[in-house]
Amino acid sequence: MVKKANKEEHSYGIGAVAKVTGLTDHTIRVWERRYGAVVARRAPNGRRVYSDADVEKLGVLKRLTDAGFSIGQIASSSVDQLRDQCQSLSDISSASLPEQIDIAVLGDYLPAQLLAHDRDIAPINVRVAESNRDRFAADLRCQTADVVILESPILGPDQSAQLLNYMTECGAKRGVIIYGFGSSRDVERARKSNIVVLRAPVDIEEVHAAVVRAYTQPLDGKLQPKKPEVAESPGWSFAGASTTRVFNQQQIARLANTSSTIECECPKHLAQLVGDLSAFEMYSANCANRDDDDAALHRYLHQTTAQARALVEVALKKVADAEGLTY
Repeated sequence: MVKKANKEEHSYGIGAVAKVTGLTDHTIRVWERRYGAVVARRAPNGRRVYSDADVEKLGVLKRLTDAGFSIGQIASSSVDQLRDQCQSLSDISSASLPEQIDIAVLGDYLPAQLLAHDRDIAPINVRVAESNRDRFAADLRCQTADVVILESPILGPDQSAQLLNYMTECGAKRGVIIYGFGSSRDVERARKSNIVVLRAPVDIEEVHAAVVRAYTQPLDGKLQPKKPEVAESPGWSFAGASTTRVFNQQQIARLANTSSTIECECPKHLAQLVGDLSAFEMYSANCANRDDDDAALHRYLHQTTAQARALVEVALKKVADAEGLTY
């Protein structure tokens, strides 16, 4: 009996993989190095080469991340598991959507972006869009929504609990959190509460996909609002006060969304840098500590980030004043 020859295994350079999958060379390297999505072999000349299975997995990961999945949460999944998730996406896409999905959004950047693209995000309809928490809470009491979106610099138990409370206020059964920094444990905790989680920065298409996914995904049990957890005192104080802020979050959001008369987008990028540094500044201040040495390290990170944020704020102010931008 003649055995069938095994299917020929092909090898692909990173440039070919990028063309086939739609990923950039840089993204492929980051997904490999940071997340272990695939492990390239080395050709005799030392160059990275990828197998058919690697190419398939990277292509499926690209589709899922485009739909709003976090690469950190799905990179270690098998190809079969990823195919199942893609099938679920296809089922969702083929499901009939309502003529209108009402949303309420709280954040510094996203409300203005959604309102500016309100004609391009059908069937999403923005019922409430606020950067002020008090006004947002007051509006929710007299509105209904299908999905609530919370944009937050950090993600922890308090943010998930707050979103669930907002959802209860307006009768929403689905929620989306867009965050800057957070632990994998808190991300998973939010997902188990039927919250779709996205890591910032995100564009309007990603937000649209996340809202549709949140609206159409099956609910896993009954959602219960929770009281925000009170973090225990870490038992140490900072060596000095954080550097005084030049801008508040609302001013940063306005500058990030302001169009400049110059061709480059320096004001936008500097504002985003300040926002990211501010988010990590908050995150490092609240990060859990194993011991005194760990606490000292986080204290150092917090102070260093505050100094970096202050330097970039000075640069942003100079550019904004030079361009006559209102903040």
